[in-house]
Amino acid sequence: MKKVLSLAAAGLLAAGAAQAGTLTVANSDITLYGGVSAGYEWQDNDFAAVNNSNDNFRVNTFAIGLMKKADANSPIGFNAAFASFNVPTVIASTDVVNNGNGLLKWGTTTTFKPWLAYVTIAPIEGLSVDAGLLWAKYGEAPLTILNPHINRGALFVAFDPVLFAGARVNYDAGVAKVYAGYNQGGGLYFPYSHTVNDAVEAGIMADLGMAKAGFHIYDESSGRNIYTLCAKTDLEMATVGVQISYLKEDDALQNNTSDDDMYGVALKVAPKIAENISIPVRIEYVNTDAKNDDTYWTFTITPTYKPTANTFVRVEAAYTTADAKMFVDVDDPTSTKDNRTTLAFEAGFLF
Repeated sequence: MKKVLSLAAAGLLAAGAAQAGTLTVANSDITLYGGVSAGYEWQDNDFAAVNNSNDNFRVNTFAIGLMKKADANSPIGFNAAFASFNVPTVIASTDVVNNGNGLLKWGTTTTFKPWLAYVTIAPIEGLSVDAGLLWAKYGEAPLTILNPHINRGALFVAFDPVLFAGARVNYDAGVAKVYAGYNQGGGLYFPYSHTVNDAVEAGIMADLGMAKAGFHIYDESSGRNIYTLCAKTDLEMATVGVQISYLKEDDALQNNTSDDDMYGVALKVAPKIAENISIPVRIEYVNTDAKNDDTYWTFTITPTYKPTANTFVRVEAAYTTADAKMFVDVDDPTSTKDNRTTLAFEAGFLF
């Protein structure tokens, strides 16, 4: 067993350094990685009525993957992961997410199949090309075990394309990393149900000393144009991150009930309590710029205990409040509410 490069580079299990094994297959060293998590959740209201319940026990994640890095000795590598997972969010439960309603293009997340699969070609040092099923370079990942919170945030729902089939060119210039790519539309595609056949992405990420920052563009043909600025700094007492996203709709999406743009801001703070204890907090504000100027706030707090480097136990409380009555009462689907509260517990193991 040895330390894996941060499983963010693997595309999965980015939540810190985990333990993983190396397999030798046909004279190649292949990294095996994955994770399992299970938990309990309670909610009072939901985004839509789909035979919801107040509480559920769930297997949130089962994921297993193989990866071979491309390097000077072997310029072609790959990364592939099969998974079955739930995507609870502060806006909608995982039942609503997987019920259809135009929220998913790539299928039901609880179907065990490849959710990450690409080949990497690295012809020269610093330059690589990835082609296949890719994940976005910014924002939260859909799997609960990859994030400091159980529920995905509002900016994940509204501004993150998450995953798509396509190709991406990456270049590490030393002072900054840049990328550009072409794809066929977001796979976890929450805000809209229209068809997108073409999209481009580009971005730059740099370590500025006091903070790490990135600027990302995602532009769909006849769809969304998303611009996102991310920054993160490690202070003595806490780690602080911010995401600012702006979305402008193309003419094909505009209608008479809403304007053609929206924006959101997320602040993430993780106080340093102890080496194996953290209390990450996420605060978000989203302005949908609808004609009646709908806005909503979210607050999430997730006390977490990590008994070992690759295990965790956590509880979570999340609250969302909106100007509009955008939620339905789980006990009475005919009643609409302007807020939603969720409580959750999760335990996980990474390998």
